[in-house]
Amino acid sequence: MNTLIKLFFVIIILPNVMIAQMSKKNYDYSIDLLHMSNDEVRVSFSPPKNNLKQGRFIIPKLVPGFYQAMNFGQYISDFTATDKNGKKVLTERLDKNSWMVHDLSRVKKISYQVADGWDSLEKESHEARSAGSMFIKDSVFVINYNSLVGYFEEMKDIPYHIKITKNKDFYASSALDYKQIDKITDMVWAKDYRELVDSPVLYSVPDTTWLKIGHTKVLVSFYNKKERHYSKTIAHEIENILKNQQAYLGGTLPVSKYAFLIYYESSNENGYLGDGLEHSHSTVCLYRSGNMKFLPHALNRVASHEFFHVVTPLNIHSGEIQHYDFLNPVMSEHLWLYEGMTEYATIHMPIKQKMISLEDFEKSLEEKIKGMKEFDNTLSFTEMSKKSMERQDQYMNFYMKGALLGLCLDIRLRELSNGKMGTQDLMQMLMKKYGAGKYFNDDELFDEITKMTYPEIHTFFRDFVEGTQPIPLKEYLEKAGFNYDETTGKVTSVSHPDSKQIALRKAWINQ
Repeated sequence: MNTLIKLFFVIIILPNVMIAQMSKKNYDYSIDLLHMSNDEVRVSFSPPKNNLKQGRFIIPKLVPGFYQAMNFGQYISDFTATDKNGKKVLTERLDKNSWMVHDLSRVKKISYQVADGWDSLEKESHEARSAGSMFIKDSVFVINYNSLVGYFEEMKDIPYHIKITKNKDFYASSALDYKQIDKITDMVWAKDYRELVDSPVLYSVPDTTWLKIGHTKVLVSFYNKKERHYSKTIAHEIENILKNQQAYLGGTLPVSKYAFLIYYESSNENGYLGDGLEHSHSTVCLYRSGNMKFLPHALNRVASHEFFHVVTPLNIHSGEIQHYDFLNPVMSEHLWLYEGMTEYATIHMPIKQKMISLEDFEKSLEEKIKGMKEFDNTLSFTEMSKKSMERQDQYMNFYMKGALLGLCLDIRLRELSNGKMGTQDLMQMLMKKYGAGKYFNDDELFDEITKMTYPEIHTFFRDFVEGTQPIPLKEYLEKAGFNYDETTGKVTSVSHPDSKQIALRKAWINQ
């Protein structure tokens, strides 16, 4: 009898002990959006249980999707560590983005203040606000966790528990699931730092619309100081884009949930300014203009491009991205893939899905050609990619020449396969081989693609992506029944295409 009772207690107690021990092996954060001081947010956390004499605490220098130093640690102040008795533990700031915490095993709590970084980011990184955070007390908070939350270098791949204190009327719009504990408290969990940083949140009085595209749930969340009921209008535009992307991607969107977080700021400026940053399951879109009529059109292009990033780099990426170093990132040599192929899909999908006219497609090609001519096209794209932080003056060419490289690769694949294979098929094959949890080695990708396709494709990469030969745009467009005037930059349809040109054009753009 006593033995049975003891066994019973062991069975009941041990799991609870294990849960308690496991719960200490994570970062427990508290973020207070309700009680701000000097326009700053108070952040505190309990470090994971450890036996370390010291630890280096890091706030990112840079995040995936941008290629210049942003130094998010510059917005942190009043960094303090205390033990269980409230006594201060020695800390020292090492540089803009890191602190050394001594006697780390003794530390019970670390706290600091975080300033709004949008104005500074805008000055230092042009239109790069979408990577930072913005706080307007009792109105709206755009939160990228890379500017509020950090990690210890010695304890990277550990779960995060975040408790957020917020206005009782606020709703958390995010790809992560936020649980409401009470009227002013939310909780959210992330499996590691990468997932947390990859999941921004928009906190405001909700203006949200949900869509269902196939098996994918899509959240459209909108904020503007004056307009409170606009998400439905935007969702209608996004729904049309996503349905066409679904068809373009073979009938299925490769994510189960996705969130569009849209912040619109009214201004007295003519035209509009836009800024967006893609994530694995969400996109932050920031706009400023004097008239909201620009918004649906502007969103068409940005939402399409950013969503196509679920293909690459979400599902197709190198080890440099899989094991991203937030303090000293190593750049992959394949920005032609991540940005160039993504931008190509953005201009190819509308014509392939008959969303636009042939004339509109020709204009989009002319815009890319004109844009490409603004840059140095004698540089190797793989070398430029690896040095993208140093060559910011050339970075935008990945969206110009990179998209045109995608076009030429698509036509070449169609030509070699008699119309049966294009870049759409290639990306599907790469997603099947790699997927979100598996990465390729930078120096092996071209060989892998060649195995999947044709020997001639290796020559294409050698000459035009690794090499510095001018892309054969005139030659390749002519194969598909288009004239390209290299002097004027004009692209027009051939008046009387032959049967080969007609067949290749049909396979390529369905026209």
